[in-house]
Amino acid sequence: MDLAAQDPQQFASDLHRWARDIGLALPDYTAWDWERKADTAASVGNHVTMVRQREDEASRNSPKSIDKNSSKTNTRSQQLTSVNRNLRTNLSRKSMHSSASLPIVTAHGMGDSCFNEGSMQSITNRVADLTQQYATCIPTGDNQHDDVLNGYFMSMNENIDIFAQKVKADPKLSNGFHAIGFSQGNNVLRGYIAKYNDPPVHTFISLNGVNAGISAVPYCIPSTMIGDMNTSRTEKVSHSRPRLHNKICDALMEVTSHKAYSEFSQTHSFQANYWRDPRPVEKLDYQTYSQLAELGNEGLNHNQALNENFAKTQKFVWVLATKDSIVWPKEGEQWGAPNPEAEDPFLDVLPMKDTRWYKKDLFGLKTADEAGKFYYEEFEGDHLRFEFTDFDEWIRKYLLED
Repeated sequence: MDLAAQDPQQFASDLHRWARDIGLALPDYTAWDWERKADTAASVGNHVTMVRQREDEASRNSPKSIDKNSSKTNTRSQQLTSVNRNLRTNLSRKSMHSSASLPIVTAHGMGDSCFNEGSMQSITNRVADLTQQYATCIPTGDNQHDDVLNGYFMSMNENIDIFAQKVKADPKLSNGFHAIGFSQGNNVLRGYIAKYNDPPVHTFISLNGVNAGISAVPYCIPSTMIGDMNTSRTEKVSHSRPRLHNKICDALMEVTSHKAYSEFSQTHSFQANYWRDPRPVEKLDYQTYSQLAELGNEGLNHNQALNENFAKTQKFVWVLATKDSIVWPKEGEQWGAPNPEAEDPFLDVLPMKDTRWYKKDLFGLKTADEAGKFYYEEFEGDHLRFEFTDFDEWIRKYLLED
């Protein structure tokens, strides 16, 4: 905290670089070729009005580079050409009153910032190009270093409240919007939906969201494998013995939970707010202190407004990284969770429909699922390391098709 106060800009820059390098934040897209088609905007422009927020004229143009994997270039180009062709066809059929005409809000992950041109500004501009709608990244800080630091040292609830204030202050969002979250940014969006959802989020795309929390200390992540989220428990493959059981990891779990479940940590650490120790011995402290427990109606007091607000969103897209090395369990990105009733919860990961929050419909998960609002996607890769062809397809599929 002293370092943050002495030189916040340098400290935030170091935190961002570290988060980007280990995969917590989006990579720098400055060296990527988006392969945008110049005729797309011209063709679509006859059907919808493009309103995009630009602070810097230079950010209109995506930087160019040589594809490091030349063998994939032709295939990727063909895929993007097909996507852009579908975009033109679909947009030409949309009226200005359909959900395809709604603006889009993006929320950044841990260590990132809406002020970072190479990552969040670049991908937000990409969304604007694809949808031909207003797209904006909403920060919780008023400058780059504050936005980065708030993702570490400001509580989740405070970030959610500031985000809600800025949404309310943007007249372009007054009739509702779509939302795309990246990693930790999904905690902000999910929290906004739970606590506010006014103006409402129509479609929520959660990319590698820490929706069910983090249940293991990094480098002590258990090695587990389960079947598809919709398969039965008996169809799952066996689990291998995790590293978590060595003495060092046991000690780290104890220390982490002791520190996280306190008034101080819950006030000053975003990451402590979604720490979710699955061991029964920590259940009461989790219910008492955790902001994640509060948002999921897992705490000591039930809040029916959370269910009502969750019901206002019409579509949820849960995107999982099959090789995620950051979030454990990765199945939490689609609302799976360690089994708290198992002899060893680190060896048994429940699919969404077997979790308590689903069965009890604690905050509206079951109701939304049964209403047909849930969609599932995945990509083969690590945390936030998706291909742009996949990203473009998700945008087309869920934001441009009613």
